[in-house]
Amino acid sequence: MGADNVDAFQRFIFSVPRLRIQAVALVLLSAVYGVATFAGIRLFTPFAPDPSRIVPVAALIFLIPFVVAAELFPRVLDGYPRPWSYFLALTSQFVLFVYALVLTGANNVGNAWSIIWLSFITLYLINILVLVVSTGIDRSDRILLVSLVEPAALITAFYALGGSDLGFSTYRHVFAFASLLIAAGFLVLVLLVVDYLIKSNTDVSAFALTSGLLRNDRESLDLGVEARPSVETFAVDNGDRLTVAAPWVHPGPLGGFGGGQLSGNLIDALNDGREADGGERDRDEAATDGGVGVAADGSAGFFFHVPCTHKEDLSNPADAERILDAVAAPERTERTSRLVTESYGEREGYADVRFHGRRIGDKEVIVLHGEGIDDYDTGVFMRDVDNDEVLLIDQHRHDIQNGPDVEIQYGSAEADRLKRAFDEFRERLADAELADDYAAGFAVTRTGQDALAMVEAVDGQEVLWIGVDTNGLTPDVRATADAYREEFDAVIPFSTDTHASIHELANMRESDVDAIERAVDRAVDDVAPATVGFESRRTEPVKLLKNDYNGLVFSVNILIRLTIISLVTLYALLVLWLFF
Repeated sequence: MGADNVDAFQRFIFSVPRLRIQAVALVLLSAVYGVATFAGIRLFTPFAPDPSRIVPVAALIFLIPFVVAAELFPRVLDGYPRPWSYFLALTSQFVLFVYALVLTGANNVGNAWSIIWLSFITLYLINILVLVVSTGIDRSDRILLVSLVEPAALITAFYALGGSDLGFSTYRHVFAFASLLIAAGFLVLVLLVVDYLIKSNTDVSAFALTSGLLRNDRESLDLGVEARPSVETFAVDNGDRLTVAAPWVHPGPLGGFGGGQLSGNLIDALNDGREADGGERDRDEAATDGGVGVAADGSAGFFFHVPCTHKEDLSNPADAERILDAVAAPERTERTSRLVTESYGEREGYADVRFHGRRIGDKEVIVLHGEGIDDYDTGVFMRDVDNDEVLLIDQHRHDIQNGPDVEIQYGSAEADRLKRAFDEFRERLADAELADDYAAGFAVTRTGQDALAMVEAVDGQEVLWIGVDTNGLTPDVRATADAYREEFDAVIPFSTDTHASIHELANMRESDVDAIERAVDRAVDDVAPATVGFESRRTEPVKLLKNDYNGLVFSVNILIRLTIISLVTLYALLVLWLFF
């Protein structure tokens, strides 16, 4: 993902354990924390509490408040997942235990009092912050109330276990309660200010964006400008039909927002799974051999990523239907050239810039790989090229977790060098001779991860394509592609650059290589005389983010940094307020 992307969200995405595991952990850890706290008090303080108090401490302090909160949050905040609620409870439980350890080092009763109340306030603020980020700031009034349940239960337990015997005046009690409410009000005020500033920049609530990404909601962004991008359709027919959509639209920005699920939606639609409007996925059960093959009517489909940036993101996910409507049925020919490959990295100053190309009649299909380059402005290569004449595909084959952060801007010196290399390659490709023996085989796997294997044979040369609906390639896919280089004259691994799931972007480390290998075997067995072609059409008007994407990214960066700074400042003020 590029430097201008919202990939900072990945740092907040992880998988929580199953609910049953978390519930058991909550109970067991309450006992562990209770025993450890009791032991710390006996070892490091002058107090010698009776061992019979271990169970009340573990139950009233470390268990009941968190179980109550974990069960209450999903009921009060409609749609908030229980596993998330229990994970928040486990986190809060651990934070309280840390404070309990700090408490054993207090050198006087006054400091002990401040540490106890600082822990209550911290837990209250954690609940508020997490719930606002994951459900939206529009529920802040309800969140303020429900978040108070956990510290209120702890405060009740504190006094039930002897907190009222510490001898503090009524003023100190009122001061402590007031501090809790003031801190909560200050936090909500900061979040409201942050949200206001971001809305004034992009007219999008950053907290609505964040909560939607965490929940994988499907939302339209009220941003962008109207456009009619081209959609190129690549088609192969060897008795069965393969249709690959290559829209000049970027599959982003993230998750269900805008066109983030575009590639998966189109793949589903082209494989007769469903319409492309983002409804529930319906994998094709007609595929054979473990989810690998073609549909019952002999059709299969996939997605090519063209060299473009997030400025070409759809703002409305429903516009995927208009992209699908522009998919054509190209005229096909058996007259093609052998694959031509040329590297321009050394002569142009890049580590590796490579083009693969094949003539198809009087047209050209060209595949681009730029090592260390993430995305390209649409005009870098195609500013003077007719889409009806050239289909340009970006392999986007970088490592999925360690992708490049270089984006080539139109008009830059880098763009000019790449354009010269592209034009020179086209001149060489124009001299390639056409043959009349084009053959192909293909298979699409739908086993949880969409992947395409396609084999092309021309004049004794065999080329293998391996495509995966991911943002970059996992190491095992790259290794699999390398292993096939001994069997084929050329191997072209590629990804769709999908942004369908922020969870996969954050966590994906491996792919279903077995299914990919089965697809390759099926494609090899399927090779037969075929025809191939492509066609370009423009869509009906859709909204693309264009420069509004920059405002969206700036807003995300502001949100993350300003929120962190504000929280650190708030905590520092709390410590000074309570201790001094």
